[in-house]
Amino acid sequence: MIPLNLYLDDCVYSKRLQRLLVEAGHLVATPFEAGLSGADDGIHLDYAYRRQLILVTKDAGDFAAIHEQGQPHFGILAICEEADRAKNMSYADIVKAINNFASADVPLHGEMYVLNHWRW
Repeated sequence: MIPLNLYLDDCVYSKRLQRLLVEAGHLVATPFEAGLSGADDGIHLDYAYRRQLILVTKDAGDFAAIHEQGQPHFGILAICEEADRAKNMSYADIVKAINNFASADVPLHGEMYVLNHWRW
């Protein structure tokens, strides 16, 4: 697995998830550390882009729209939430999916992926 440089946006950030990802070998930046808590999505994406970080979000719809508008980025990993909360990805599921993704030979720069498809 190749460690990824990640940025957890506001809607996915938690200290526990950050710790689990770091323990798995990934570099993890957060809005709190960047002084961007509560900032607009485009600002988060620009911050991640300027630092060559892959943005991880649960705000798939808004980031899909920004992605389609052509704002440059180093990659977006979107976590889709289910109507049935029992089917939502746990922190362990998120880490496993990111590890699976990191082991795959897929392009990241400028691409957006649904992380739910990578949990197996």
